[in-house]
Amino acid sequence: MTVLPAGLAIGKVALADGSLPTPQPVMQVLPQARLGIISDIDDTILHTGITSWKTAAQLTFLHNARTRKPLQGVAALYQALQAGPQGGAPVNPIFYVSSSPWNLYDLLEDFMDLNAIPPGPIFLRDIGTDVGKFIKTAGHGHKLERARMLIERFPQLRWVLLGDSGQADAELYADAARQFGDRIAAIYIRDVDPDHDSLFDRGVDTHIERVAGTAVPMLRVRDSLAIAEHAAGLGLLAATALPAIAADVAHDKQRPTMGEAVAGEVVSDAADSLTPGS
Repeated sequence: MTVLPAGLAIGKVALADGSLPTPQPVMQVLPQARLGIISDIDDTILHTGITSWKTAAQLTFLHNARTRKPLQGVAALYQALQAGPQGGAPVNPIFYVSSSPWNLYDLLEDFMDLNAIPPGPIFLRDIGTDVGKFIKTAGHGHKLERARMLIERFPQLRWVLLGDSGQADAELYADAARQFGDRIAAIYIRDVDPDHDSLFDRGVDTHIERVAGTAVPMLRVRDSLAIAEHAAGLGLLAATALPAIAADVAHDKQRPTMGEAVAGEVVSDAADSLTPGS
């Protein structure tokens, strides 16, 4: 097994009869890791601009990994959190938890790879009508279940939790803060509409008030740079990483929107279809 930075390893997985060995990435939490990162996906690393899972599903099924836009600066921020306060090689593990269904796994994996977002285990939800499946289960409680599982499995780590204001992340992470106390190093909730004072904002602020007595810092933030500056102040990442994160935020602001990217792909496909021999 080949061990890679941040505890990722490449091993081979075979069927029960020993046939078809296939390379498979494996997460190993390294002894030098001090921090674990748990991140939501939609509107936390992947821009959707929506709050309805039905709309999210439609957009996701209609478009591919290349037409999706990352949240500004997320790649550099997560790389810095993985490297920790000393910088250098990434050692802290990162886990992704989402209410998206499992059949979107390949798209999400491709999206992270294309945008240099650090890889890590992705926990999604089942689709079906059985008890506990996606269609019949209300809310996003499974994300809290996965977070609890990870926090309890790795008692040597403190945790940073990242989500967005458009879903139930603030409520779920506030519950985690009340349960685990100072095992939670910080909670960051991305503001899905940072230029407006909305019901989403007031909902998040209510949960921030809930954890005020736990000594767990919980913030509603505008972008990755705001997260990074606060995290650097807590000693969770190196202050020297801030310029790279600021540059990443500026770069991502210039990226085309999903609609512009889709239009560009349509034009490119049409041009290819008219090229002789294509």
